[in-house]
Amino acid sequence: MDNSIFDKYIQELKEMQKKAMPVLAQQVKTVQPPIEQNSETMTGGGGLIVITTAGRGLYPIANAKVTVFLGSADSMTVVAESLTDQSGRTPIMNLSAPSSEFAEAPNPSERPYAYYNIRTVADGYTETQNYNVAVFDDITSIQNVSLYPVASRPDGNKPIIINELDNYQL
Repeated sequence: MDNSIFDKYIQELKEMQKKAMPVLAQQVKTVQPPIEQNSETMTGGGGLIVITTAGRGLYPIANAKVTVFLGSADSMTVVAESLTDQSGRTPIMNLSAPSSEFAEAPNPSERPYAYYNIRTVADGYTETQNYNVAVFDDITSIQNVSLYPVASRPDGNKPIIINELDNYQL
């Protein structure tokens, strides 16, 4: 079999990846500090499942370490930690959240959800940090996390930081 066809294909994939890297670099942003939560209103509880994948969601990543925390990555207070299974999913992590009664008010006096931060690491992949992930009372939230191979990143193993407040309007 002619190996030059495979070499050409690999080279084309590398070129496509180089063109895609500026888009990926736009995802790395400076994150505002997480919004403070009023612990007195955190009388409810919700769940969080994190799904880790590579290849734009095509390949699940097993044994990724998922840490849910409050504060910044430099001074975090860990509230939950788990490993992903073979399908890239964590078990449901139970977290505190404001009571759902705040969501039912027309003009709630308190934010009806809690913000948490997530740090996801796996061997051979760039660390990803998701800030300001919303968790609601009596609801299990699902957070998708895409990890990128370290070898594919021009900046090595510099963490990818995603501020979820930039992506969604609640």
